[in-house]
Amino acid sequence: MKKDTPICFRVNSNLRESLAQIAKRDRRSLSSTIEMILINFLKEKKAFHGIIKERRKYPRKDITVSAVISQSQYGKMGVGTIANISLDGVGVLIPKDFKQQIIIDEHNSKFEIVFNLPMENKPVKLSCDSNRITDDKDNIHVGAYFIDADFKSYKALQTYLT
Repeated sequence: MKKDTPICFRVNSNLRESLAQIAKRDRRSLSSTIEMILINFLKEKKAFHGIIKERRKYPRKDITVSAVISQSQYGKMGVGTIANISLDGVGVLIPKDFKQQIIIDEHNSKFEIVFNLPMENKPVKLSCDSNRITDDKDNIHVGAYFIDADFKSYKALQTYLT
């Protein structure tokens, strides 16, 4: 969805601080956090008409879980946060502090992620290939698709998403 219109409004300092804490916890910008809150509210009220038909084969589900990211071909390892996931791809946030620890280019940078799904104690391990990268102030956003997973990991993911 193209972001082409700015919006400004005033809030009290307590509300702003609460939003800033949520943004920091989710490793998102304040603007992105407010946008997500507004979109979710409008969807709940069935008043959001700006949704473009999903182009992905499997829609992504927003989650916030920590992940270990590794690139065995380079001997590199770092941490990140999974922001969204589907049956064929993932959106990962990598703190800019770890940019030197992980080598991910715009296309075809292979890496593995290991994480626990919410309410699960078994690690999920997936091999990924980068597809899209964007930078913001604090994080690198990596969109990737899955290229390999063991049966148990993919089954756990499938159960979580359905």
